[in-house]
Amino acid sequence: MINDFLDIEVLLSPSSYNRIKKISENERDNLINKIKEFKDINNKFILLDAHFLDIFLNHSLDEIKKNYGDFDFLAYYSPDANLETDNLNKFKNNTEEEIDASAKNQILEIESKSESKPEPKKEIKHQMPANIDEDKIEEILKSQSEESERLDILEKEREKRLTEIKSIRNSINKRINYISKDIEAKIKVYDEWDISGKSTCEGTIDDFVKYFRDRYIKIKAMIERKVSRKAYPLNKVYKLKKESDVFVVGIVSDVSSTKKGHKRVEIEDENTSFTVIMMKDKIASGDLPDDILLDEVVGFSGFIPDSGNVMFANECIRPDITPKKPRSIDEKIYTAFLSDIHVGSYEFLEKSFRKFIEFLNGNVNSGLEEKIASRLKYISIAGDLVDGVGIYPGQEYDLYDVDIISQYKEIATYFEQIPEHIHIIISPGNHDALRPAEPQPIFPERILKLFDGLDNITFLSNPGFANVHGLDFLLYHGRSFDDVIGQISSAKYTDPTSIMKELLKRRHLCPTYGGRCPIAPEHEDYLVIHNEPDIFHTGHIHINGHGLYKGTVMVNSGTFQEQTDFQKKMGIHPTPARIPILDLSKTGNQYIEWNNGKIEVK
Repeated sequence: MINDFLDIEVLLSPSSYNRIKKISENERDNLINKIKEFKDINNKFILLDAHFLDIFLNHSLDEIKKNYGDFDFLAYYSPDANLETDNLNKFKNNTEEEIDASAKNQILEIESKSESKPEPKKEIKHQMPANIDEDKIEEILKSQSEESERLDILEKEREKRLTEIKSIRNSINKRINYISKDIEAKIKVYDEWDISGKSTCEGTIDDFVKYFRDRYIKIKAMIERKVSRKAYPLNKVYKLKKESDVFVVGIVSDVSSTKKGHKRVEIEDENTSFTVIMMKDKIASGDLPDDILLDEVVGFSGFIPDSGNVMFANECIRPDITPKKPRSIDEKIYTAFLSDIHVGSYEFLEKSFRKFIEFLNGNVNSGLEEKIASRLKYISIAGDLVDGVGIYPGQEYDLYDVDIISQYKEIATYFEQIPEHIHIIISPGNHDALRPAEPQPIFPERILKLFDGLDNITFLSNPGFANVHGLDFLLYHGRSFDDVIGQISSAKYTDPTSIMKELLKRRHLCPTYGGRCPIAPEHEDYLVIHNEPDIFHTGHIHINGHGLYKGTVMVNSGTFQEQTDFQKKMGIHPTPARIPILDLSKTGNQYIEWNNGKIEVK
């Protein structure tokens, strides 16, 4: 293909080469013919980068001739040469969003160097422009040819991987009786708690004020319901001198220690701030907590002295979930819990993931395995389908595929091999291709369209709230875990549920603002745990965990990525290729794990 463009003196940037490879042969022929006709009036070499490829694909030939008839495309690539920029501006406003970052920077640099419009030059057909170094042309041609060869190799490797993935289902000769095939999937997404299409964040002070006010109002209401009483306004507490059972609720703005070792907690409501003192002896006895976090919403009851400007706390009231028996359903069906697959990484465990897909397709070795595979109805995925691109400095050296779209094509191809009766629920994570700040909406259209044709997938935001077959699921990737670990001594990476229960206590998925977990100050706080989930599913730290907290089943799924260099430095030991599986008819008393091909009941 590259030769077809070289024959008409057109150079392709790597991004353009990739795009042209993916369009149909008919579209490619039309593009070449359009460029040939254009070169009847402009015979200069053309560097076809992302910007100019969009122009030739999306505008009529008459428009292009009119606006680019005298344009020097090679000078655009080589800023040392003169460049006529007037015509470039004619399309800029219409296509600016389509210009990739490198092309846009080149345009701005060239414009800043172009002080005046050069005199018109006489066109010489089939001859190099006089001001172009032929050695430079050869150098560019050689570089483009080498880059094209490299891209050809990468494309062949991608096609080979996809071909191998597409063979998974056909490689399984054994067929089992899928009981769950005759059971209808029942999924209701709680749209009112989904950020998708509702973002209002512009980063203004007003945004932050509305964000924290919404958090305060929602969690305050939970605390008041818990104790069946209204909180007293902080700006009127001074009137309650010598009262011994005053109840207040505020958002924590500061935590410090007095000279005698007591805790001083500053709380705020919508009108003012107030000081609460927690005596050290009550903290030591466990009557008061020693893990108050900044920005969490908390209630206190206690004594107001003569000064009226402080409270001595007797009790700390959190919005914590209500103790209950674990809920289950009547039908015996299973849900598998995945996260952190990290397709694209050299550490992605391709063989193990393939083995799991084979298991879903009936490649079983025992009656227990067949029982679970035949009744498996749902797969819940809590983020990081792919390793992504540009997530951290130097990531390109850790990737076997540096193209984000190709990474998603690969995971989509895996999902195509999963039996259609198994419904997949997907929430994104911090490695996925959308904004890193939480809450994260569902995937953008350019990613979603790669999953076209897969009717057994429901996409959620992060966090995502949904009712699955009668049970309330909360999916959260878990980015805030890194912040909680540093603030609460009992929370440990090795025990993911020790982190998860701290979030349930506070009814918030990222209590402290400004840590490693970025938060977008939306006018509504979507990170509030609005309802009390039956199943709380997280990931992120690549370590399996399972537990029960006041009737909520907690599941932290591991990963399909081997230990990374970063994890080695942090002393994190992942539990790869281990998939938690729950029997939804026995959610509270049975835990199953698919451990790299073997079923373990715990």
